[in-house]
Amino acid sequence: MVDFGIPRFSRRYIWIPALIAAVCVIGSYVLIELRVQATNAAASGTRESQERLRVLANVAFAVADAEASQRGFLLTRDRAYLEPYDEARARLGSAMLELRGTYQNEPGELSRIAAIEDTVEKKLLEMQQSIDLVDFTGSTAQAVRVVRTGAGLRYMSAVRDELEAMSARERQRTWLAAEAWEQQQRINRVVTAAGALVIVLLLLTAAVFITRDIERRTAAANELERQVAQRTAELSELSTHLQTVTEVERANLARELHDELGGLLVSIKMDLAQLARRIDVTHPETATRWQRVLDTITAGVDLKRRVIEQLRPTLLDNMGLVAALKWQAQQLCDPGGIHLHLQLPEQEPELNGDASIAIFRIAQETLINMVKHSRASEVRLELHTEPGELLLVVQDNGVGLPQNPSRRTAHGLSSMRHRARSIGALLEISAVAPRGTRTMLRLPLAP
Repeated sequence: MVDFGIPRFSRRYIWIPALIAAVCVIGSYVLIELRVQATNAAASGTRESQERLRVLANVAFAVADAEASQRGFLLTRDRAYLEPYDEARARLGSAMLELRGTYQNEPGELSRIAAIEDTVEKKLLEMQQSIDLVDFTGSTAQAVRVVRTGAGLRYMSAVRDELEAMSARERQRTWLAAEAWEQQQRINRVVTAAGALVIVLLLLTAAVFITRDIERRTAAANELERQVAQRTAELSELSTHLQTVTEVERANLARELHDELGGLLVSIKMDLAQLARRIDVTHPETATRWQRVLDTITAGVDLKRRVIEQLRPTLLDNMGLVAALKWQAQQLCDPGGIHLHLQLPEQEPELNGDASIAIFRIAQETLINMVKHSRASEVRLELHTEPGELLLVVQDNGVGLPQNPSRRTAHGLSSMRHRARSIGALLEISAVAPRGTRTMLRLPLAP
Protein backbone atom coordinates (compact mmCIF):
# COMPACT_ATOMS: atom_id res chain seq x y z
CA MET A 1 0.00 0.00 0.00
CA VAL A 2 1.30 3.45 -0.92
CA ASP A 3 1.88 5.84 2.00
CA PHE A 4 1.28 9.41 0.89
CA GLY A 5 2.60 10.91 4.14
CA ILE A 6 -0.74 12.39 5.15
CA PRO A 7 -1.42 12.52 8.92
CA ARG A 8 -4.15 10.17 10.05
CA PHE A 9 -7.15 11.47 11.87
CA SER A 10 -7.32 10.44 15.53
CA ARG A 11 -10.35 8.22 15.97
CA ARG A 12 -10.98 9.34 19.50
CA TYR A 13 -12.56 12.53 18.10
CA ILE A 14 -15.18 10.67 16.16
CA TRP A 15 -16.02 7.36 17.81
CA ILE A 16 -18.08 8.86 20.67
CA PRO A 17 -20.40 10.95 18.41
CA ALA A 18 -20.53 8.07 15.96
CA LEU A 19 -21.55 5.64 18.70
CA ILE A 20 -24.28 7.98 19.92
CA ALA A 21 -25.45 8.52 16.34
CA ALA A 22 -25.51 4.75 15.72
CA VAL A 23 -27.62 4.18 18.85
CA CYS A 24 -30.03 6.94 17.80
CA VAL A 25 -30.24 5.64 14.25
CA ILE A 26 -30.97 2.11 15.43
CA GLY A 27 -33.58 3.36 17.86
CA SER A 28 -35.15 5.52 15.19
CA TYR A 29 -35.19 2.60 12.79
CA VAL A 30 -36.94 0.36 15.31
CA LEU A 31 -39.48 3.07 16.11
CA ILE A 32 -40.11 3.85 12.47
CA GLU A 33 -40.48 0.15 11.69
CA LEU A 34 -43.13 -0.18 14.38
CA ARG A 35 -44.94 2.84 12.98
CA VAL A 36 -44.72 1.43 9.46
CA GLN A 37 -46.22 -1.86 10.64
CA ALA A 38 -49.08 -0.01 12.30
CA THR A 39 -49.65 2.05 9.15
CA ASN A 40 -49.56 -1.03 6.96
CA ALA A 41 -52.08 -2.73 9.22
CA ALA A 42 -54.45 0.23 8.85
CA ALA A 43 -53.96 0.31 5.09
CA SER A 44 -54.47 -3.46 4.89
CA GLY A 45 -57.79 -3.12 6.68
CA THR A 46 -58.88 -0.48 4.16
CA ARG A 47 -57.89 -2.65 1.21
CA GLU A 48 -59.65 -5.68 2.70
CA SER A 49 -62.88 -3.73 3.18
CA GLN A 50 -62.71 -2.34 -0.34
CA GLU A 51 -62.18 -5.84 -1.71
CA ARG A 52 -65.22 -7.10 0.20
CA LEU A 53 -67.31 -4.22 -1.13
CA ARG A 54 -66.24 -5.12 -4.64
CA VAL A 55 -67.24 -8.78 -4.15
CA LEU A 56 -70.59 -7.80 -2.61
CA ALA A 57 -71.26 -5.53 -5.60
CA ASN A 58 -70.40 -8.39 -7.98
CA VAL A 59 -72.93 -10.64 -6.23
CA ALA A 60 -75.62 -7.96 -6.43
CA PHE A 61 -74.88 -7.23 -10.10
CA ALA A 62 -74.91 -10.93 -11.00
CA VAL A 63 -78.33 -11.48 -9.36
CA ALA A 64 -79.72 -8.33 -11.03
CA ASP A 65 -78.32 -9.36 -14.43
CA ALA A 66 -79.84 -12.82 -14.11
CA GLU A 67 -83.25 -11.38 -13.20
CA ALA A 68 -83.15 -8.82 -16.04
CA SER A 69 -82.22 -11.53 -18.55
CA GLN A 70 -85.03 -13.80 -17.28
CA ARG A 71 -87.58 -10.97 -17.56
CA GLY A 72 -86.42 -10.19 -21.09
CA PHE A 73 -86.89 -13.83 -22.07
CA LEU A 74 -90.38 -13.94 -20.59
CA LEU A 75 -91.37 -10.83 -22.52
CA THR A 76 -89.89 -11.82 -25.88
CA ARG A 77 -89.40 -15.62 -25.74
CA ASP A 78 -86.08 -14.92 -27.51
CA ARG A 79 -83.38 -17.42 -26.45
CA ALA A 80 -80.75 -14.74 -26.97
CA TYR A 81 -81.90 -13.16 -23.68
CA LEU A 82 -80.86 -16.30 -21.82
CA GLU A 83 -77.16 -15.92 -22.69
CA PRO A 84 -76.67 -13.11 -20.11
CA TYR A 85 -78.75 -15.22 -17.70
CA ASP A 86 -76.37 -18.19 -18.00
CA GLU A 87 -73.32 -15.93 -17.74
CA ALA A 88 -74.78 -14.24 -14.65
CA ARG A 89 -75.37 -17.61 -12.98
CA ALA A 90 -71.78 -18.63 -13.65
CA ARG A 91 -70.48 -15.31 -12.31
CA LEU A 92 -72.74 -15.64 -9.31
CA GLY A 93 -71.24 -18.99 -8.35
CA SER A 94 -67.67 -17.72 -8.49
CA ALA A 95 -68.63 -14.49 -6.72
CA MET A 96 -70.22 -16.40 -3.83
CA LEU A 97 -67.08 -18.54 -3.48
CA GLU A 98 -64.96 -15.40 -3.47
CA LEU A 99 -67.27 -13.81 -0.91
CA ARG A 100 -66.88 -16.79 1.40
CA GLY A 101 -63.10 -16.55 1.00
CA THR A 102 -63.02 -12.93 2.09
CA TYR A 103 -65.00 -13.73 5.26
CA GLN A 104 -63.41 -17.09 6.08
CA ASN A 105 -62.21 -15.87 9.50
CA GLU A 106 -65.55 -14.32 10.55
CA PRO A 107 -68.09 -16.99 11.58
CA GLY A 108 -70.88 -14.46 12.09
CA GLU A 109 -70.64 -13.13 8.57
CA LEU A 110 -70.32 -16.64 7.16
CA SER A 111 -73.72 -17.51 8.63
CA ARG A 112 -75.22 -14.45 6.90
CA ILE A 113 -73.52 -15.48 3.66
CA ALA A 114 -75.08 -18.94 4.02
CA ALA A 115 -78.50 -17.30 4.34
CA ILE A 116 -77.80 -15.19 1.24
CA GLU A 117 -76.75 -18.30 -0.66
CA ASP A 118 -79.97 -20.05 0.34
CA THR A 119 -82.10 -17.07 -0.74
CA VAL A 120 -80.16 -16.70 -4.00
CA GLU A 121 -80.69 -20.41 -4.68
CA LYS A 122 -84.41 -19.98 -4.19
CA LYS A 123 -84.43 -16.96 -6.48
CA LEU A 124 -82.53 -18.85 -9.18
CA LEU A 125 -84.89 -21.81 -8.77
CA GLU A 126 -87.88 -19.51 -9.21
CA MET A 127 -86.38 -17.94 -12.34
CA GLN A 128 -85.42 -21.33 -13.81
CA GLN A 129 -88.92 -22.65 -13.12
CA SER A 130 -90.48 -19.82 -15.14
CA ILE A 131 -88.01 -20.40 -17.99
CA ASP A 132 -88.76 -24.14 -17.99
CA LEU A 133 -92.51 -23.45 -18.12
CA VAL A 134 -92.05 -21.31 -21.21
CA ASP A 135 -89.97 -24.04 -22.84
CA PHE A 136 -92.50 -26.73 -21.88
CA THR A 137 -95.76 -24.97 -22.70
CA GLY A 138 -94.59 -22.70 -25.46
CA SER A 139 -96.30 -19.69 -23.85
CA THR A 140 -95.56 -17.28 -21.05
CA ALA A 141 -98.92 -17.41 -19.33
CA GLN A 142 -98.01 -19.94 -16.64
CA ALA A 143 -94.57 -18.41 -16.22
CA VAL A 144 -96.12 -14.99 -15.63
CA ARG A 145 -98.41 -16.51 -12.98
CA VAL A 146 -95.34 -17.85 -11.21
CA VAL A 147 -93.75 -14.41 -11.33
CA ARG A 148 -96.93 -12.74 -10.03
CA THR A 149 -96.90 -14.87 -6.88
CA GLY A 150 -94.33 -12.37 -5.56
CA ALA A 151 -91.93 -15.06 -4.30
CA GLY A 152 -89.17 -13.87 -6.64
CA LEU A 153 -89.64 -10.27 -5.49
CA ARG A 154 -89.37 -11.35 -1.83
CA TYR A 155 -86.22 -13.37 -2.55
CA MET A 156 -84.70 -10.48 -4.46
CA SER A 157 -85.54 -7.98 -1.74
CA ALA A 158 -84.11 -10.27 0.92
CA VAL A 159 -80.86 -10.66 -1.05
CA ARG A 160 -80.58 -6.91 -1.61
CA ASP A 161 -81.26 -6.15 2.04
CA GLU A 162 -78.61 -8.61 3.25
CA LEU A 163 -76.05 -7.40 0.74
CA GLU A 164 -76.78 -3.76 1.60
CA ALA A 165 -76.42 -4.52 5.33
CA MET A 166 -73.07 -6.22 4.75
CA SER A 167 -71.97 -3.35 2.49
CA ALA A 168 -72.93 -0.81 5.16
CA ARG A 169 -70.82 -2.67 7.74
CA GLU A 170 -67.87 -2.77 5.32
CA ARG A 171 -68.21 0.94 4.56
CA GLN A 172 -68.12 1.61 8.28
CA ARG A 173 -64.99 -0.53 8.59
CA THR A 174 -63.44 1.32 5.67
CA TRP A 175 -64.12 4.65 7.30
CA LEU A 176 -62.65 3.50 10.61
CA ALA A 177 -59.58 2.04 8.86
CA ALA A 178 -59.07 5.29 6.95
CA GLU A 179 -59.28 7.25 10.18
CA ALA A 180 -56.74 4.94 11.79
CA TRP A 181 -54.44 5.26 8.76
CA GLU A 182 -54.58 9.07 8.89
CA GLN A 183 -53.82 9.00 12.61
CA GLN A 184 -50.83 6.72 12.01
CA GLN A 185 -49.61 9.07 9.29
CA ARG A 186 -49.74 12.04 11.66
CA ILE A 187 -47.81 10.11 14.29
CA ASN A 188 -45.28 8.97 11.69
CA ARG A 189 -44.64 12.54 10.58
CA VAL A 190 -43.99 13.65 14.14
CA VAL A 191 -41.69 10.68 14.83
CA THR A 192 -39.82 11.16 11.55
CA ALA A 193 -39.33 14.88 12.16
CA ALA A 194 -38.05 14.28 15.70
CA GLY A 195 -35.70 11.53 14.58
CA ALA A 196 -34.40 13.65 11.71
CA LEU A 197 -33.74 16.58 14.05
CA VAL A 198 -31.76 14.41 16.47
CA ILE A 199 -29.75 12.85 13.65
CA VAL A 200 -29.02 16.27 12.10
CA LEU A 201 -27.70 17.55 15.42
CA LEU A 202 -25.47 14.51 15.82
CA LEU A 203 -24.25 14.80 12.24
CA LEU A 204 -23.40 18.47 12.74
CA THR A 205 -21.41 17.53 15.84
CA ALA A 206 -19.54 14.85 13.98
CA ALA A 207 -19.02 17.15 10.97
CA VAL A 208 -17.03 19.58 13.12
CA PHE A 209 -14.45 16.85 13.76
CA ILE A 210 -14.61 15.23 10.32
CA THR A 211 -14.12 18.47 8.35
CA ARG A 212 -10.59 18.84 9.72
CA ASP A 213 -9.72 15.41 8.36
CA ILE A 214 -11.30 15.90 4.94
CA GLU A 215 -8.65 18.37 3.79
CA ARG A 216 -5.91 15.98 4.85
CA ARG A 217 -7.48 13.15 2.91
CA THR A 218 -8.13 15.21 -0.24
CA ALA A 219 -4.51 15.12 -1.28
CA ALA A 220 -4.41 11.34 -0.83
CA ALA A 221 -7.62 10.95 -2.87
CA ASN A 222 -6.23 13.13 -5.69
CA GLU A 223 -3.03 11.13 -5.79
CA LEU A 224 -4.96 7.88 -5.78
CA GLU A 225 -7.22 9.15 -8.57
CA ARG A 226 -4.17 10.09 -10.62
CA GLN A 227 -2.70 6.62 -10.15
CA VAL A 228 -6.02 4.96 -11.03
CA ALA A 229 -6.26 7.04 -14.20
CA GLN A 230 -2.71 6.12 -15.09
CA ARG A 231 -3.33 2.41 -14.48
CA THR A 232 -6.59 2.58 -16.46
CA ALA A 233 -4.81 4.15 -19.41
CA GLU A 234 -2.11 1.48 -19.24
CA LEU A 235 -4.71 -1.29 -19.12
CA SER A 236 -6.59 0.23 -22.03
CA GLU A 237 -3.40 0.42 -24.08
CA LEU A 238 -2.55 -3.16 -23.12
CA SER A 239 -6.03 -4.36 -24.08
CA THR A 240 -5.78 -2.58 -27.44
CA HIS A 241 -2.37 -4.12 -28.01
CA LEU A 242 -3.68 -7.59 -27.11
CA GLN A 243 -6.59 -7.22 -29.51
CA THR A 244 -4.23 -6.12 -32.27
CA VAL A 245 -1.84 -8.98 -31.56
CA THR A 246 -4.76 -11.42 -31.48
CA GLU A 247 -5.99 -10.26 -34.88
CA VAL A 248 -2.45 -10.52 -36.32
CA GLU A 249 -2.02 -14.02 -34.90
CA ARG A 250 -5.41 -15.04 -36.24
CA ALA A 251 -4.49 -13.72 -39.68
CA ASN A 252 -1.15 -15.56 -39.60
CA LEU A 253 -2.78 -18.77 -38.43
CA ALA A 254 -5.48 -18.49 -41.10
CA ARG A 255 -2.81 -17.90 -43.75
CA GLU A 256 -0.79 -20.93 -42.59
CA LEU A 257 -3.89 -23.11 -42.54
CA HIS A 258 -4.83 -21.95 -46.01
CA ASP A 259 -1.33 -22.44 -47.45
CA GLU A 260 -0.11 -25.52 -45.60
CA LEU A 261 -3.19 -27.49 -44.65
CA GLY A 262 -5.05 -26.45 -47.78
CA GLY A 263 -2.15 -27.56 -49.93
CA LEU A 264 -1.98 -30.92 -48.17
CA LEU A 265 -5.70 -31.57 -48.57
CA VAL A 266 -5.69 -30.58 -52.24
CA SER A 267 -2.64 -32.78 -52.83
CA ILE A 268 -4.39 -35.73 -51.19
CA LYS A 269 -7.47 -35.21 -53.37
CA MET A 270 -5.30 -35.09 -56.49
CA ASP A 271 -3.43 -38.26 -55.48
CA LEU A 272 -6.70 -40.04 -54.80
CA ALA A 273 -7.98 -39.01 -58.21
CA GLN A 274 -4.85 -40.46 -59.81
CA LEU A 275 -5.20 -43.67 -57.80
CA ALA A 276 -8.82 -44.02 -58.89
CA ARG A 277 -7.61 -44.19 -62.52
CA ARG A 278 -4.97 -46.87 -61.75
CA ILE A 279 -6.81 -49.25 -59.46
CA ASP A 280 -10.19 -50.91 -59.61
CA VAL A 281 -12.62 -49.20 -57.23
CA THR A 282 -15.80 -50.67 -58.72
CA HIS A 283 -16.03 -53.46 -56.19
CA PRO A 284 -18.98 -52.62 -53.87
CA GLU A 285 -17.02 -52.72 -50.62
CA THR A 286 -14.04 -50.92 -52.15
CA ALA A 287 -16.29 -48.30 -53.74
CA THR A 288 -18.01 -47.63 -50.40
CA ARG A 289 -14.74 -47.17 -48.56
CA TRP A 290 -13.29 -45.11 -51.42
CA GLN A 291 -16.30 -42.79 -51.38
CA ARG A 292 -16.01 -42.50 -47.59
CA VAL A 293 -12.38 -41.37 -47.97
CA LEU A 294 -13.38 -38.79 -50.58
CA ASP A 295 -16.21 -37.50 -48.35
CA THR A 296 -13.82 -37.24 -45.40
CA ILE A 297 -11.34 -35.22 -47.45
CA THR A 298 -14.16 -32.94 -48.64
CA ALA A 299 -15.35 -32.49 -45.06
CA GLY A 300 -11.79 -31.63 -44.05
CA VAL A 301 -11.60 -28.98 -46.77
CA ASP A 302 -14.92 -27.49 -45.62
CA LEU A 303 -13.77 -27.53 -42.00
CA LYS A 304 -10.52 -25.82 -42.98
CA ARG A 305 -12.49 -23.15 -44.84
CA ARG A 306 -14.84 -22.52 -41.88
CA VAL A 307 -11.95 -22.28 -39.43
CA ILE A 308 -10.11 -19.84 -41.67
CA GLU A 309 -13.21 -17.67 -42.06
CA GLN A 310 -13.72 -17.62 -38.28
CA LEU A 311 -10.09 -16.69 -37.68
CA ARG A 312 -9.83 -14.04 -40.38
CA PRO A 313 -12.59 -13.51 -42.98
CA THR A 314 -10.97 -13.68 -46.39
CA LEU A 315 -13.69 -11.49 -47.86
CA LEU A 316 -12.56 -8.65 -45.60
CA ASP A 317 -9.04 -8.76 -47.02
CA ASN A 318 -9.97 -9.55 -50.61
CA MET A 319 -13.33 -7.84 -51.23
CA GLY A 320 -13.59 -5.28 -48.43
CA LEU A 321 -15.79 -4.48 -45.43
CA VAL A 322 -19.12 -4.30 -47.29
CA ALA A 323 -18.83 -7.81 -48.76
CA ALA A 324 -17.59 -9.23 -45.45
CA LEU A 325 -20.52 -7.71 -43.50
CA LYS A 326 -23.04 -9.03 -46.02
CA TRP A 327 -21.54 -12.53 -45.94
CA GLN A 328 -21.34 -12.64 -42.12
CA ALA A 329 -24.94 -11.44 -41.67
CA GLN A 330 -26.27 -14.03 -44.12
CA GLN A 331 -24.21 -16.82 -42.51
CA LEU A 332 -25.70 -16.04 -39.08
CA CYS A 333 -29.30 -15.17 -40.04
CA ASP A 334 -30.15 -17.64 -42.80
CA PRO A 335 -29.81 -20.89 -40.74
CA GLY A 336 -32.27 -19.57 -38.12
CA GLY A 337 -34.81 -18.26 -40.64
CA ILE A 338 -34.23 -14.65 -39.55
CA HIS A 339 -35.35 -12.11 -42.14
CA LEU A 340 -32.38 -9.87 -42.98
CA HIS A 341 -32.67 -6.29 -44.26
CA LEU A 342 -29.38 -5.02 -45.72
CA GLN A 343 -28.61 -1.40 -46.53
CA LEU A 344 -24.99 -1.30 -47.63
CA PRO A 345 -23.16 1.23 -49.79
CA GLU A 346 -22.18 0.37 -53.34
CA GLN A 347 -18.80 2.03 -52.93
CA GLU A 348 -16.35 0.62 -50.39
CA PRO A 349 -15.60 3.17 -47.61
CA GLU A 350 -11.96 4.20 -47.31
CA LEU A 351 -10.76 2.76 -43.98
CA ASN A 352 -7.48 1.46 -42.66
CA GLY A 353 -7.07 -2.20 -41.75
CA ASP A 354 -7.51 -1.69 -37.99
CA ALA A 355 -10.79 0.19 -38.43
CA SER A 356 -12.15 -2.37 -40.90
CA ILE A 357 -11.47 -5.40 -38.70
CA ALA A 358 -12.76 -3.55 -35.60
CA ILE A 359 -16.04 -2.64 -37.34
CA PHE A 360 -16.39 -6.19 -38.65
CA ARG A 361 -15.79 -7.73 -35.20
CA ILE A 362 -18.29 -5.37 -33.56
CA ALA A 363 -20.94 -6.26 -36.14
CA GLN A 364 -20.08 -9.96 -35.79
CA GLU A 365 -20.36 -9.92 -31.98
CA THR A 366 -23.66 -8.00 -32.20
CA LEU A 367 -25.15 -10.47 -34.69
CA ILE A 368 -23.97 -13.48 -32.65
CA ASN A 369 -25.57 -12.07 -29.47
CA MET A 370 -28.76 -11.35 -31.39
CA VAL A 371 -29.00 -14.87 -32.84
CA LYS A 372 -28.25 -16.54 -29.49
CA HIS A 373 -30.23 -14.42 -27.05
CA SER A 374 -32.73 -12.02 -28.66
CA ARG A 375 -35.17 -14.53 -30.27
CA ALA A 376 -35.62 -12.00 -33.10
CA SER A 377 -37.38 -12.67 -36.40
CA GLU A 378 -36.04 -9.64 -38.29
CA VAL A 379 -32.66 -7.91 -38.36
CA ARG A 380 -31.64 -4.69 -40.08
CA LEU A 381 -27.97 -4.03 -40.95
CA GLU A 382 -26.98 -0.61 -42.25
CA LEU A 383 -23.61 0.86 -43.21
CA HIS A 384 -23.47 4.31 -44.73
CA THR A 385 -21.36 7.42 -44.72
CA GLU A 386 -22.64 10.71 -43.38
CA PRO A 387 -20.81 14.04 -43.47
CA GLY A 388 -17.72 13.52 -41.37
CA GLU A 389 -18.53 10.05 -40.03
CA LEU A 390 -19.22 6.40 -40.85
CA LEU A 391 -22.37 4.94 -39.34
CA LEU A 392 -22.99 1.23 -38.62
CA VAL A 393 -26.45 0.21 -37.35
CA VAL A 394 -27.60 -3.29 -36.33
CA GLN A 395 -31.21 -3.46 -35.12
CA ASP A 396 -33.46 -6.43 -34.27
CA ASN A 397 -37.03 -6.96 -33.06
CA GLY A 398 -36.11 -9.37 -30.28
CA VAL A 399 -36.72 -9.36 -26.53
CA GLY A 400 -34.43 -6.40 -25.91
CA LEU A 401 -31.54 -5.86 -23.54
CA PRO A 402 -31.33 -8.31 -20.61
CA GLN A 403 -31.88 -6.90 -17.11
CA ASN A 404 -29.04 -8.98 -15.69
CA PRO A 405 -26.62 -9.80 -18.51
CA SER A 406 -24.53 -12.94 -18.17
CA ARG A 407 -20.78 -12.77 -17.74
CA ARG A 408 -20.25 -13.83 -21.36
CA THR A 409 -22.62 -11.15 -22.66
CA ALA A 410 -21.14 -8.48 -20.38
CA HIS A 411 -17.62 -9.33 -21.51
CA GLY A 412 -18.73 -9.26 -25.13
CA LEU A 413 -20.27 -5.79 -24.73
CA SER A 414 -17.13 -4.55 -22.94
CA SER A 415 -14.96 -5.91 -25.75
CA MET A 416 -17.14 -4.19 -28.36
CA ARG A 417 -16.92 -0.85 -26.53
CA HIS A 418 -13.16 -1.17 -26.21
CA ARG A 419 -12.78 -1.95 -29.90
CA ALA A 420 -14.82 1.15 -30.69
CA ARG A 421 -12.68 3.32 -28.41
CA SER A 422 -9.48 1.91 -29.91
CA ILE A 423 -10.39 3.34 -33.35
CA GLY A 424 -11.86 6.57 -31.96
CA ALA A 425 -15.49 5.55 -32.49
CA LEU A 426 -18.57 5.87 -30.30
CA LEU A 427 -20.71 2.77 -29.62
CA GLU A 428 -24.32 3.16 -28.48
CA ILE A 429 -26.50 0.18 -27.44
CA SER A 430 -30.13 1.03 -26.68
CA ALA A 431 -33.60 -0.50 -26.50
CA VAL A 432 -36.09 0.11 -29.31
CA ALA A 433 -39.84 0.58 -28.78
CA PRO A 434 -41.94 -1.52 -28.69
CA ARG A 435 -39.27 -4.24 -28.62
CA GLY A 436 -35.80 -4.87 -29.90
CA THR A 437 -32.24 -3.60 -29.56
CA ARG A 438 -30.23 -1.14 -31.65
CA THR A 439 -26.43 -1.11 -31.78
CA MET A 440 -25.01 2.03 -33.42
CA LEU A 441 -21.35 2.74 -34.15
CA ARG A 442 -20.21 6.24 -35.15
CA LEU A 443 -16.69 6.49 -36.55
CA PRO A 444 -15.36 9.98 -37.33
CA LEU A 445 -13.75 10.15 -40.76
CA ALA A 446 -10.72 12.21 -41.62
CA PRO A 447 -11.38 14.95 -44.22
